[in-house]
Amino acid sequence: MEIKLTEGKKELFAVTHPFFKGEGYRFQSKRPVLYRKEFENFYVQLYLQFAIKLGNHLSGPFRISFKEVEKIILEIGIPTNSFEHIKKGDNILLTIHDIHAKDYVDAITKLNFKKLDSFRQWGHAIVDYAQGPGKAFIDTYSYLPNVLKEMDRLEAEGKNTNEILVGLADRRFRGLIISKLCSDPNFEEKVASRDEVFYKVPQLKDWIPYYNKLKERLNTIEPLYPYYKNV
Repeated sequence: MEIKLTEGKKELFAVTHPFFKGEGYRFQSKRPVLYRKEFENFYVQLYLQFAIKLGNHLSGPFRISFKEVEKIILEIGIPTNSFEHIKKGDNILLTIHDIHAKDYVDAITKLNFKKLDSFRQWGHAIVDYAQGPGKAFIDTYSYLPNVLKEMDRLEAEGKNTNEILVGLADRRFRGLIISKLCSDPNFEEKVASRDEVFYKVPQLKDWIPYYNKLKERLNTIEPLYPYYKNV
């Protein structure tokens, strides 16, 4: 007998709603479907994606949106998105994500959503993640200097900052804003490094006006955090 998605959702939310509501998260039922919690300087959210035909439902790990970072991204703009859905309040811009939650993601992809109890298992996988690795991610990276430290570690090891920062070319915008906000002594070096990317990579020519606008805006930003304090 084919399972109706409404039945599956009922089983899923029977597990996730009590946990997230107990933690102060707001549930958004319209697309994008997600749980979101607002703090003084940032938001935390976790999305859910339902595939009606394929049955390969998904839920992402935690993402964090830093208000002081994303208000500048929204102000500067990017050439690939008008941000109309953001301006209407349908969603928010995101700064960082937890891409190292492999066990959590693997557990969900292995579920057989043709069985009703799989939706409840999905719910428990989400809650287990949120209480364990997800909580550790939030506890560590909701403090912006820790994000800068992780960015620096990734670059020192020759890795891509997309392991922490959200976005394509715009993640480089986010990186510079974070660097400036966190009193980074290597800020000017980072700007010079991004100059090499935006001014010399032909595929990014449409980004140059936005990048120039960002650099002007960076000159007006006052650092909010001491460099690596308490990290």
